[in-house]
Amino acid sequence: MEKIKSNGQLLPAYPLFTKDPFFSVWSTSDKLNESDTTFWTGMRRRTYGLVYCDGETYAFMGVPERAKRLTQTSVEITAFSTVYTFSADKFDLKVTFISPLPLRELEVMACPVCYVTYAVTPKQKIEKFSVSIALHEDYCYDKTRMPVRGGVYKLGDIQSAWFGLKKQLIMSQSTDSSAAEWGDWYVTGEKAMIVNYTGFTNFVTTGNLDFICEEWGDKYIVACNEYFDIESEVEGKLTVAFDDGLSIFYFGDWLKGYWFENGKTIYDAIRYSYENYDYIISLLDAYDDDLKNRAVKYGEDYLHVLYAGLRQSIAAHKLVKTRKGDIVFLSKENHSNGCIATVDVSYPSTPLYLLYNPELVKGMLIPVLEFAQMPVWTYDFAPHDVGTYPYVLGQIYAVNLRRPAGGKWEGSEHIFYNCQNHAVENQPNQPYTYPYVYAMPNENGELFNFNYQMPVEECGNMLVMIASTIAVDGDTTLARKYFNSLKTWVKYLKKYGLMPGNQLCTDDFAGHLDKNINLSVKAIVGIRAYAYICEKLGKNSEAIKWKDLAEIYAAKWKENCVKPNKQTPLVFDGDENTFALKYNMAFDVMFGSNLFDESIREREVDYYIAASNQYGVPLDSRSTFTKSDWILWATTLTSDTEKRKKLIAPIAKFLRESLSRAPFTDWYFTDSGFMRGFQNRSVQGGLFAPLLADSGLVKFEKEE
Repeated sequence: MEKIKSNGQLLPAYPLFTKDPFFSVWSTSDKLNESDTTFWTGMRRRTYGLVYCDGETYAFMGVPERAKRLTQTSVEITAFSTVYTFSADKFDLKVTFISPLPLRELEVMACPVCYVTYAVTPKQKIEKFSVSIALHEDYCYDKTRMPVRGGVYKLGDIQSAWFGLKKQLIMSQSTDSSAAEWGDWYVTGEKAMIVNYTGFTNFVTTGNLDFICEEWGDKYIVACNEYFDIESEVEGKLTVAFDDGLSIFYFGDWLKGYWFENGKTIYDAIRYSYENYDYIISLLDAYDDDLKNRAVKYGEDYLHVLYAGLRQSIAAHKLVKTRKGDIVFLSKENHSNGCIATVDVSYPSTPLYLLYNPELVKGMLIPVLEFAQMPVWTYDFAPHDVGTYPYVLGQIYAVNLRRPAGGKWEGSEHIFYNCQNHAVENQPNQPYTYPYVYAMPNENGELFNFNYQMPVEECGNMLVMIASTIAVDGDTTLARKYFNSLKTWVKYLKKYGLMPGNQLCTDDFAGHLDKNINLSVKAIVGIRAYAYICEKLGKNSEAIKWKDLAEIYAAKWKENCVKPNKQTPLVFDGDENTFALKYNMAFDVMFGSNLFDESIREREVDYYIAASNQYGVPLDSRSTFTKSDWILWATTLTSDTEKRKKLIAPIAKFLRESLSRAPFTDWYFTDSGFMRGFQNRSVQGGLFAPLLADSGLVKFEKEE
C-alpha cells in the first residue's frame, strides 16, 4: 500500500502535537508555514519552526516575522506522525511531528512528550546551520492574555526552556471548548532559552540564543540544535512537553496523569523520551505496519481514514490511575458539551480500543459503573456521563434547572440554578467549575432531568461494552463486581427497549424520536449481550432466559418493520420510504449472535450505497448530514469488501476536499462537505469497526 502523501489537501486539519484534551496542537493549512498553528478548538497557539542557514533564516512552521518561507513540497500522514518536506537553494528539509500513542504500552502512551524530528540534506557545504522550534506564550492561557513566567533547565547534554502562567489557576475550567490555564510547557534541544519579542526577533535575524529574557513583552520558549560545516545529511530531534500538574478530579480525589505515578516528574518524561527514542519509534512503526496489514484489502482510502482518526481519538482521552488502583481512560466530549466519560461517546469509539487494548475500554466503563452505584443516582437505567472534563463529580449534563419565582424556588429546594455546562459568554477568563454532584442529597429523585437522559441508549451501550471486553480477553471482573447494575439495566431494556418511547439516543443533536427502530436494535443486542455475560458468569439459566428474550424481540422487530425488498425505515409505524443507518446491528454481526438476518443487513447496505452523496451516506432521511463513525460501523453489516469500500471512499473524499478546516469532524453535510458540528472527538475510534469485525475478537463463540 502506498503512503498517504500529497502536495495538496490530505486532511481538513493536521495533528502535530496530540497527547490529551489539553495537549492538542494542529495545523489548519495544507502548507505548514502559511498559517499559525491552533489548539483543537481553533484558538491560536503560535508555534514557529525555523532553520538558520549561513546568515539566512527560513520558516517551515508558522508565519514568524523576518523569516523567509521555505517551499513545502509534500505532506504525508502515518499512524502517529505528520511529515512535511521542504526545499531551498542550499538544502532540503524533512520535518516529522510524532505523537507517541501506542495503545498497549501505557507508560509511553501517557508520557506527555511529543517529538519534532528532522533530516537536513545539504546541496552544498554549509558553514552554520540550525533547526529550532519556538512556542508563543498563548500556549499558557485560554482566551485572555495573562502574565507568564518561565526559565531554562539543563538536563545533561540537553536544555529545556519552560513557561506557564504566573498565577496558576489549577483545575479552574470544566467546560467544553477551552484550554487549561494551569501547567507548564517545555521545549527541549541542545540549546534552549526563554525570550521576549525583541529577543525572539533577534534570534530570527541572527540565529543566536545568547541573551536573557526581559520581563516585558510577549514570551517565547525556544529550543535549538546547531551544526557547523555540514556536507552530508544530518538528523536530529527536538521535543515539546506539557506538565499539567493535576489532571483529573475523581470522586473526591485529585489525580495526576498516569505518567506521574510513583513520583515521576516532567523532567523524567523528557529524559525518558530522549533516551528511549529508538525503542519508542520501533513501537510506533510496529503499530503502523500492523495497521497497514489489517487495512490493505480496503485500499488507500481506508488507511487514509484510519490515519485521520487514530491520534485524534486517543488524544481526546486522559489516562489516570485511581486511588483504588484502577486504570481509568477518560474521554472529553470535545465540541459537543465537554462531558467526561460519556457513555455514548465511549461506545462508538470502542472498535479501536477493543482491537488494540480492551483494558482501555474497561477504563472507560469503571467511572460510570461506580457513579451508577452512588446514592445520588436513583434511576433504573445507566447514566449518560459522570461530569464535565476534567471533573468526575457526577452528571452535570442533565442537572435540573429551576428559576426562583417570587423569591421562592419552584420544585425541590435542593435543585440549583444555572448549572449548565457551557461557557460564560462575556467572561472568557472566568474560572468555571461545578459543585460535587455525586455527594449531594437526592431523596426525592428530582436532581436530574429525565428529558436529557438516554435510558435505552446507555443501558444497551454499557451491556454491549462489558460483553465485548469479556469476549476479547475472558475477564469477568467488572461484570461480577457490578452485576446488580447490569441486571437492573437489562430489565429496563426488557420493559422499554423493543418499542422505545419518545427519548433521546446518542444522535441527540437530531432531537427526541419516538419508536426509533435503530434504538430498538440496540436494546435487543444489549439484551443478548447480557445473556452472554450471564453465561460467562456461570448463570446458565439466566443466560438461556435472556438469550431467548433477545431472539423473541428480534422476531417481533422483524414483524414490525421488515418489508420485502425494502430498507427498514426510521421509526416503527412510520413512512416506509424513510431510512436510517442501522449501525446498532454491528455488534450483532461481530458477536456472531445473528439476531438480524444477513438478507436484511445486505439490503440495508445496498440502500446506503444507493443513497450516498458525494461525501457519504446521510445518517437518516431527515437531513443530509451524517456521522462518519456510524458509516464505518454500518460497513460491518456486509462481508462484501467491495461494498464496504463504496461506503468508505466518500469519507476519504471528504478529508481531501472539505473546506471546514478543523480536526476530523464526525458530523458533517454529505452534499457540501461542510462541518455541521463536533470536532476532535474520540468517537473516531469507531472508524476501526471493519477491522474489529475482520479480527473475530469479539465473537461469542470463537472458532477453534
